[in-house]
Amino acid sequence: MPAPPETDSASARPPPSDIRNALDRVRNSRTVGSSERLIEFLTFVVEASLSGEHLKETTIGVSVFGCRTDYDPKADAIVRSQAWRLRSKLKEYYMYEGASDPVVIDLPKGHYVPVFSVRNTRKADKPAAFATRRQHLRRA
Repeated sequence: MPAPPETDSASARPPPSDIRNALDRVRNSRTVGSSERLIEFLTFVVEASLSGEHLKETTIGVSVFGCRTDYDPKADAIVRSQAWRLRSKLKEYYMYEGASDPVVIDLPKGHYVPVFSVRNTRKADKPAAFATRRQHLRRA
């Protein structure tokens, strides 16, 4: 699989409006948009992050996945397994369908707080991304 998209880590966090636009693109994509659970999960963590809420696995379990308030993450891995799926789908989305998106949403492994970054838009990167997308579509 090709390398993940390059982002400009030196720049500041994108404004909330750009982050919400990026969220809308992901939610409306073929890659992620077909899974309501993943969309709810991503929307919840993005909006919570934008409002400065502290995200914990138990909060996500109760708020997104309908777990009981006495939810024990050690006994039920729903949040961890769905986070793994979401990370995988986000990686796939930004490799192909969202290859030219200006803002990237990432959910780093071991964390539930998303990271937002502005994509490095060097012209040399674009032809490779489009060629890779063509190869991906041929396989589908």
